[in-house]
Amino acid sequence: MNTNLADPQPVSRSRVEPAHFESTSPRTTPVLIDVRTPHEFAEVHIPEALNIPLSDLHKFVEELKGLSQERPLTLICRTHNRVKIAYEYLTNNGIANCGILEGGITDWVNSGKPVIRGRKGISLEGQVRAIAGSLIVLGTGLGLSVHAWFLLIPALVGIGLIHAGLTDSCLMGMLLSKLPMNRIPPPLPPKQIGVLL
Repeated sequence: MNTNLADPQPVSRSRVEPAHFESTSPRTTPVLIDVRTPHEFAEVHIPEALNIPLSDLHKFVEELKGLSQERPLTLICRTHNRVKIAYEYLTNNGIANCGILEGGITDWVNSGKPVIRGRKGISLEGQVRAIAGSLIVLGTGLGLSVHAWFLLIPALVGIGLIHAGLTDSCLMGMLLSKLPMNRIPPPLPPKQIGVLL
């Protein structure tokens, strides 16, 4: 089984518009899977959405495969970066009945749809930008004041950002998602998914 979430195979994605949820019957109501970090999920999420962080998605494949035979799955993230990786990972592992919420939680909130709000925090994307910016400033400062070799730091960060933009995957984001502040509360145990639905 492929568990490499950072290197998905390209797949044509199924988009789900927010209006779709207003016109579905109970049997076709999608199971909402939010792949953001638990910290981001606690900050704001769609009611009845389940939080399965992208870094833990491989633990839930069999459960999600069973659920997808009963109801469609709709994957959610802040915008689209992580959810594309999740979609391609699940479809590559035999889960065909799933789609991506168009515009993510950002468009959902901006359109005034119902959400559950908690404590405000820094999103994973915000953390990546803050660290990348800090490394660029630090490397440039040290390169100009201490030794030119320190200019490699901003150059490497720039290469990493270009790679992230071209591949829609971010190594720094994947590493940050494993930090305790991005993993509390703990993700839902796989055997509890079916119980909650």
